[in-house]
Amino acid sequence: MTPLWTDRPMELADTVQHMLSVGDKPTDQWRVTVSIPPTEVAGAQGASPPFPALYLVDGWLTFVIAAQIAQATLAFSLGQLRPVVVVGISPDTDDRGQLSAQHIADLTPTSYVPAHLQGRTPYGTGGAGATLDLICNVIAPHLESTYPLDPSERGLGGISLGGMFTCWTLLTRPEAFRRYLAVSPSLYWDDDLLLDELRLPAADAGHRDVYLAVGEREADGARQWPVVPAEMLAAAAGIDLVTGVARFADRLGRCRDVEVRTEVIPDEQHATIWPGAFTRGLVHLYRTDRQT
Repeated sequence: MTPLWTDRPMELADTVQHMLSVGDKPTDQWRVTVSIPPTEVAGAQGASPPFPALYLVDGWLTFVIAAQIAQATLAFSLGQLRPVVVVGISPDTDDRGQLSAQHIADLTPTSYVPAHLQGRTPYGTGGAGATLDLICNVIAPHLESTYPLDPSERGLGGISLGGMFTCWTLLTRPEAFRRYLAVSPSLYWDDDLLLDELRLPAADAGHRDVYLAVGEREADGARQWPVVPAEMLAAAAGIDLVTGVARFADRLGRCRDVEVRTEVIPDEQHATIWPGAFTRGLVHLYRTDRQT
């Protein structure tokens, strides 16, 4: 028999995408994508709802990988990992330029623009507060009324500016989430704002679990892949994400009831760190022996 090929769109199993409009502007349109732990896998592991949810603020970059890792790791966990609902939050567009520009606008806490982002901020910067309100007051309550989610077990995560947004939320509104996963956070933002205890005091909200990761090669742009052009290196001179994470972990160590695990992952860099760091953070934060 002659082989017969047919084509159909690829869809991620156990995943639903919701569209959210909060205004009339293009930047008011959102995609909220939800990955539910497979019922048969969760049941076989002895787990039952409600489940914790991990909200990724840079879903256009991180969601698909994270959702697949969460499902695969659960399947191999021998009942020692809690089923986690992964939620990706993204602007409702496929235009990469708009995605990048809105990413910068939505996840940054102040109107500062670093040298390497000059000319790349048509929507401005400083929208982190509005984005956090959207997640906490609109997105999370709707999903908690739609899916079997535990409101007391909200988690927040992201990479780069998404990691910085996660860290900023931990300092300013820690009560909004129970667990925090920040990978390669851009802690240089606004002249090290998040590292300055006088400019940005930390709020107290009881016990919180935090996972911080950075790639060993992220201490120096010249050691990164892909090779960074000389003009970009010059614009980003002085940015050392490894030192920033170490200083932030030290700061969190002085916060009451904040438990932090920090990893500098060997040979990883900004372009490659997310899959491994997310897996490590997922296992650390959601092991069944860490349910308290």
